Amino acid sequence: MIEHKTSETGGLRLHYAEATGAGPALLLLHGATGSHTTFLPFMPALAQHAHVYALDLRGHGLSRRTPGAYRLADFGQDVAAFLRTVVGRPAILAGHSLGGYVALWVAAEVPDLVERLFLEDPPIYLTELSRLRETMFHQFFATLWADLPAHHVRGGTVEDMVGYVGRFPFSEDQTMLDVAGPVWVEERAEQLHQLDPEVLEPALAGDLLGTYEPDELLAQVRCAVHLLAAQFEYGVTLTPVSTVLQRMFGGG
Repeated sequence: MIEHKTSETGGLRLHYAEATGAGPALLLLHGATGSHTTFLPFMPALAQHAHVYALDLRGHGLSRRTPGAYRLADFGQDVAAFLRTVVGRPAILAGHSLGGYVALWVAAEVPDLVERLFLEDPPIYLTELSRLRETMFHQFFATLWADLPAHHVRGGTVEDMVGYVGRFPFSEDQTMLDVAGPVWVEERAEQLHQLDPEVLEPALAGDLLGTYEPDELLAQVRCAVHLLAAQFEYGVTLTPVSTVLQRMFGGG
C-alpha cells in the first residue's frame, strides 16, 4: 500500500509517498518539473524488495514553494534532512535527471547518508548555459517560464493545462498527445500545474550549481554508482562529454 505523507524538514514542508517493504531504504527523486507521481506505478513492485520513498522536491508537486532558493544545494540539503529525520538510515538514492544530480550532491556532501546511487540520465555538464542552449530543454524551460505565471494569474485549472501539454509540439507534425497519449499528458499537466515557475530560473540563468563544479562533486563520491544514459532521440541530458563518466562508473 502506498501512503502519502508530509514532513516538516528544517521548517520546510515536503510531501512524499511511501511504500513499506522489507530490505534497504530506497529514495526516489524525480526530474525538474516532475513530481513523485512519476514513480507511483513502480512503487508496489519495488516495495517487494525495499522500503520505498518518493519525494516531491521543493517547488514541485505538493511540497512547499521557496522562490529564490532553487539551486542544487537547496534541493540536496532538503534530501539530506529527509534522510536523517524520516528515513533514519543510509539509503539507496535513485534519481532521474535533476533528481540524479541532487542524489549526486548528497553522496558527495553527506556520504554517510548514502548506501548506493542509481543515476538515470543526470544532466552532468548540461547545466552550463552554453550547452543548455543547444538542447530542446532550454526552449522547453523558457516556454514554461513565460507561460506558467500567466496560467496561475488567470486561475488556470489542471484541465486547462491538459490542453496546453497535449498541444505542445513534439515534432513538426506531431504533438505530445499524439506521441505520449492521454494518460501521460494528464500526469504532466498536473505536475506543471503544481510547479513553482521560479524553479526554472536558476537553470535558465546557468546558475543551478551555484559555486559547485561537476568534477569536484564527482571526485567526492565514494559509494557504488550505476549510471544510466538515455537514448539521444528521446532527449538525452547526459551529454557526449559525459561518456567518460560511463567508463568511470561502469554504467551503460
